Amino acid sequence: MMKVNGFGKKLGEKLTAKQLRSMFERQEECDESYFDELKESRKWREPPEKALRFENVIVQETNLPVEQMEESKKMLGDALQLCGIENEIASFMKRKFDAKYGGHWQCIVGRNFGSHLDPVQFIHFTVSKISVILFR
Repeated sequence: MMKVNGFGKKLGEKLTAKQLRSMFERQEECDESYFDELKESRKWREPPEKALRFENVIVQETNLPVEQMEESKKMLGDALQLCGIENEIASFMKRKFDAKYGGHWQCIVGRNFGSHLDPVQFIHFTVSKISVILFR
């Protein structure tokens, strides 16, 4: 007996985002397998225990005091362990810095983006192929 997911595909067979979207639009009620497959497709392919380690964080540029810089590196290490996608990492970093240092911190996390910012305080670091900018 062949096991199938909620969309009639064999388990382990990957669907494209377009296929998932069209199948979801046709479905009246969405089952959990849709969200599981969608979330799995957004996760990084590199195993976090190899590439996304606290020791691999490289500070590119910053104007933060040393204490805040070290704290931001620790928070990024926590975020990499707890979060699976870039959006979750950005939200985690922003909330932690807002709670600890007040103000309106913003965070950008990604592999390929451009930016032109004029922040009061900022830190830009990379880990593996991922860049993180935390600023206010």
